[in-house]
Amino acid sequence: MKIVIWGHYPLHSSTHSYIHGSYYKTFKSMGYDVEWLPNRDIQDKDYSDVVFFVEDSQKSHMPVRKDCKYITHHVNTKYFTDQNVPYNNVLKLGNCIRDTIHFEKIEDLCHWDESTRTLYQTWGTDLLPDEIDVNNHVKFNPTKKYIRYVGVIAEQGIYWIQYFAHLAQQEGREIKLYGHFTESVSYEENYKLIRDSYICPDFRSDWHLECGYIPCRIQKNISYGRIQGTNSPFIKEAFGDYVVFGGTPETLYNNLVEAERSQTFKIKEAMQFIKDKHTYINRVNNILKFL
Repeated sequence: MKIVIWGHYPLHSSTHSYIHGSYYKTFKSMGYDVEWLPNRDIQDKDYSDVVFFVEDSQKSHMPVRKDCKYITHHVNTKYFTDQNVPYNNVLKLGNCIRDTIHFEKIEDLCHWDESTRTLYQTWGTDLLPDEIDVNNHVKFNPTKKYIRYVGVIAEQGIYWIQYFAHLAQQEGREIKLYGHFTESVSYEENYKLIRDSYICPDFRSDWHLECGYIPCRIQKNISYGRIQGTNSPFIKEAFGDYVVFGGTPETLYNNLVEAERSQTFKIKEAMQFIKDKHTYINRVNNILKFL
């Protein structure tokens, strides 16, 4: 089976490029014939019987053929069926999962809606299972000066960052942002920055809190060996004791520091949980069940 990851190429060209990059890395590790191509006319390739991965904003130059299959994100299936692609050749992905529990459960945080051929599941860590060493978790270092946050801050996240910066300043620390209107960082740099951070919070906006969005930062940072904090009650419900919750900036900050200092947080169990259930190997295997 030939896999083509279409668009959001190269890495760092968009936030979704990290999703496509993870799918590419995973399919390659599983031994599939896989390419990752930019969204432009490419005439010198054989696209027969290809499985395409595509997000809506990147579909304009993608070949649409009735002998191909399409794994889509935010693309209306009618776009394909109007061009003679069989309905069953299209599989939609959704990742806002709070209200999907009434659909068929495939595994934790993964449900299947047969009526729309939509597979709802979260993202995952960018590490493969054999890259996660549960014995290599980070030991708390109270002398660390920086709280390092890699990724985009949207909507109410600005408020959380500003409040966290105020709390950090009171302790003689600073927040440093990476990837938010700043220079992008590589997978390797991200890993090092997170492991070097004083604490590791995540901030969800009101809309993300409402729809049950789980960012890949949660799975990534835990797999990197860090205690992960969240302001999302849904993420706390989904990950249980494997995340730290705070409903206000101050409680999240204090709860994270306390979890690090107390050394009672079961970080090895949390890392094993991600290794077993939340890599892109898990996500790809779920997709292949319905492809």
